Amino acid sequence: MPANRRRSAITAPYERWVLLGSRLELRRRALGYTWRTDFERERGVNKRLAADIEKAPKDRVSRYMPGTLQLIAQGYAVTHESVLALLRGERDDLVPAAPAALPVTRDRLADGQLPPIADPVRRAAAAPYVAPILDRLLKLIDAGIKDPTGAQVFPDAPVDAKAWDGPGAGVLAPSDRAWFIADVHRWEDGEAGNSGTGATGA
Repeated sequence: MPANRRRSAITAPYERWVLLGSRLELRRRALGYTWRTDFERERGVNKRLAADIEKAPKDRVSRYMPGTLQLIAQGYAVTHESVLALLRGERDDLVPAAPAALPVTRDRLADGQLPPIADPVRRAAAAPYVAPILDRLLKLIDAGIKDPTGAQVFPDAPVDAKAWDGPGAGVLAPSDRAWFIADVHRWEDGEAGNSGTGATGA
């Protein structure tokens, strides 16, 4: 019922909605999205919703349900609590959420990107193992798959596929996950006295 919906909606003074909209626009740009079109497609925020929350038209504020604001917070990669605190007037900025893995692109896998392994000797030893994984990622990108699953990256290696989809999936970039899995293979081959190179299933 509309009345129940109204009672459940988050309300705040209009100026707080305006401030939230300006902070969310800045956050969108900080995430690398100049245009809302790309942002809406890649971050999963409804086109009308993104425009409304940023522009804060007076006839549309103070009607958002808690779940809608949580989806907005996820899309803009800020904490839900900081959105509510800003609307309550307890703070004037938003708190970035824990970094999530960005979709893999050719630019992010370009030569020269610093791998997540600091030790140059260990990095050089892992390089032959990571090469076929990165090659597989690039093929998936060319096929239009920007956020591949473990089964797509490692169709013949279920253990690697499970590691790919593990806890690091929500934190590490795909290229970083590729390096860490390659480093595991390097270590395993070293432990087994195997000098072979190449990542299983990549």
